Amino acid sequence: MRKIRIKGRCEYPGRVEAEALVSTAPLQGFTNVDIDLGCTTERDHPLFMVPYEGKVLVFPSARGSGGFQKYGRGPHHPAAFIHTESSPLNVLCCLHSHVPSMTDFERDPMEVIETGDMVLVNADEGYIEITKKD
Repeated sequence: MRKIRIKGRCEYPGRVEAEALVSTAPLQGFTNVDIDLGCTTERDHPLFMVPYEGKVLVFPSARGSGGFQKYGRGPHHPAAFIHTESSPLNVLCCLHSHVPSMTDFERDPMEVIETGDMVLVNADEGYIEITKKD
């Protein structure tokens, strides 16, 4: 198994390992997420109706207003957040839901991580480790 380690900045501490779910498009809350189903409901979004519960959610950025924090609400929230553009929206979500989050990486994780890869998010020590799926 091939492993890739990338250093980044902790937005909310914690350590978790889970399967990655990658979105090439930013994520928006309020009416674009269903906390009871644990999925994005924005039509034409790459993750439309794809469950994110227990996954390391990898995405470029949060967009919109404070409604993004709905991604951390309910019983079906992601295991962790990895994103390339820092945003107060994501920080607010993580503070509310206690979901580990990282950003500001030395290498763009969107170029490395694919849906289905296993990702160790070690926000406490400031790195992620990707185990590529075979």
